[in-house]
Amino acid sequence: MSVTAQPLALDHAVIGVLDQLDSAAAVYRKLGFKLTPRGYHTLGSINHLAVFGENYLELLGFPPGDDKKRSDLWSYPTGLNGLAFRTTDAATLRDEMAAAGKAVTDWKDFSRPVEVNGVQKPASFRTFQLGPDAISNGRFFFCQHDTPELVWRRADQDHPNSILDISDVFIVSHKPQTITELFDGFPVAAPRIDKDGVVIQAGGVTIHILSKDKAVARFGSAIPQSFEGNERKIALGLKVRSLKAAADALALGGFTPLAFEGGLLVDADSAKGVALWFKE
Repeated sequence: MSVTAQPLALDHAVIGVLDQLDSAAAVYRKLGFKLTPRGYHTLGSINHLAVFGENYLELLGFPPGDDKKRSDLWSYPTGLNGLAFRTTDAATLRDEMAAAGKAVTDWKDFSRPVEVNGVQKPASFRTFQLGPDAISNGRFFFCQHDTPELVWRRADQDHPNSILDISDVFIVSHKPQTITELFDGFPVAAPRIDKDGVVIQAGGVTIHILSKDKAVARFGSAIPQSFEGNERKIALGLKVRSLKAAADALALGGFTPLAFEGGLLVDADSAKGVALWFKE
């Protein structure tokens, strides 16, 4: 049954780092990411972004000693714990999903200042969460950008590791239907079976839902090793312009990635809780 005419597309992936944003940002710069200046959300969280062509990566944390605001976010394991899907109209989509019987939260508005030519402008967002009680170790949510021009800025998109976009998300799940049912009713998002499990297409990003055994067989010890709860987000595929540029950036940063399926793999212990697969 159709729920909405809005397409399903990944907007950004969130790596939770608690009060360690300084050290996490240092690691990601060494991995070859160009990060935006620190952002301060009106809801209390702080971040850095690595902005790509169609999506972006967010390092999200809180100022040391100030974990009371957005305390709901800090109960999740560090690492990849949030997937944000794009919407052009969060209020309408939220109502459509609620009418279809899906568990959704109320939407909320917030912003963060961005400096443009010496002038502070508010980058503003409207978000709501999907299936908050069904999802373990993090969240799925929808994000409406009121000011996308303040996020996707050309000056922020040239990364030493030559990344173009997030291409894949890998999730270990003991009950894949818990996830697939949340997205049932989106156009062109019907799950399909592949060699490792279930696949959902979210715009240009492929979401892979795997069993623990399949994930370990494919990634070995490069992924997080704790799988309490129904599911955990474990790895990202990152499309690069040049594997040589990626290898050079990683070597300069002191990393020794593994050769992996035609690309390069940085283990989760080295990348703040998420395995990173660089591929052309």
